[in-house]
Amino acid sequence: MGEFENAMLRQVLSVPELLEEVFPDVEPQVRYILTTPQIYSVKKVVLTSCGDGYAACLAAKRAFECFLEIPMEVVDPLSLARYYQMKWVGESPCDPLVIAVSNSGQVTRVAEAVTRMRRHHALTVAVTSDPESPLGKAAEKVIVPSIPDFERAPGIRTYAVLQMILYLLAIRMGEVRLKITMDQANRYRRELRRLPKEFLKDRDAVCGLALEAAKRFRDAAGTEMIGCGADMGTAWYGHEKMYEAAGIPSVFLDSENWFHVNYFVKDVNRTLTLVFASKRNEAESRTRELTERMNQMGREFVLVTDDSSLQAKYRFLTPASDTCLFQPMAAHMVPALIAGYLAAMREEPYSRGFQGIWKEAEGMYSTTVSELVLMD
Repeated sequence: MGEFENAMLRQVLSVPELLEEVFPDVEPQVRYILTTPQIYSVKKVVLTSCGDGYAACLAAKRAFECFLEIPMEVVDPLSLARYYQMKWVGESPCDPLVIAVSNSGQVTRVAEAVTRMRRHHALTVAVTSDPESPLGKAAEKVIVPSIPDFERAPGIRTYAVLQMILYLLAIRMGEVRLKITMDQANRYRRELRRLPKEFLKDRDAVCGLALEAAKRFRDAAGTEMIGCGADMGTAWYGHEKMYEAAGIPSVFLDSENWFHVNYFVKDVNRTLTLVFASKRNEAESRTRELTERMNQMGREFVLVTDDSSLQAKYRFLTPASDTCLFQPMAAHMVPALIAGYLAAMREEPYSRGFQGIWKEAEGMYSTTVSELVLMD
């Protein structure tokens, strides 16, 4: 696999095979987790999670909106647990449908949010690998993916599976509500597995370009991830991988706000920018203007797109698809690869090795160690 081979690279390259392995287990769970009356009763969907799961929720949001045509929110668990307006929660059966995502199921705030929503008679579904975890026990229904163990690195395999499950839920609900046909639904299910596999068909070329981009921005002082709509989840995912893998400050934003704010960054030679630009994205025109302006400025950036008319020095072409909604299934691999290469070049241990000031002694507050507070 070439120079700087590492655990993150191996995780990325394992994704297509992983999805084929996991799909026969999770698809039936998704298909039968909700009854037809429940699916028809839902008037609003709320997705919630932290970290990788939150990125997956953002990525899947447009699929739920397009396939269900009902109100849809992605709410962070702290807001859902402490601040969310509860007046209309549980006002009618199965409303809203709250889908909470956490591979470990140990994140206190996610369990707290689900507990609160369920107490107010929302319909709650957890997606977690541990049904006996706090999240698994808090939710009314549980989808349990069996993800085979692999060498540790900032989440890539788990993210791909969680993302696929959320898409499968959106497809199933849209199919039952007759917003998409059975043929469309089956085509979309195949696409979830096809896109990563096709993208990595020439894995040497993909890894080579990612390595080239990482070498160019080896000394990056900051990174920015740009995506709109269905691409926003990939941008969010990319910004967190830069922190986890290499410890590099990162931001995420959409194309419009780039023109208003990040456009004025001074140290462009040490600012690594990734632009995620699906061809049929509703904001395609603004993202096209962004890429053209960056090229006019002479800025070097990474472009991840299925639109061959867009140009950049470091351009990754993702496979063509029937809809832009599932492009993140392939696109998320690019920031993961680049972040992994940067960590290797900088000799930076993932998550700072949880040493020094990051060392978490027993009882210290962390991503999972937190006081459980239940609001009314």
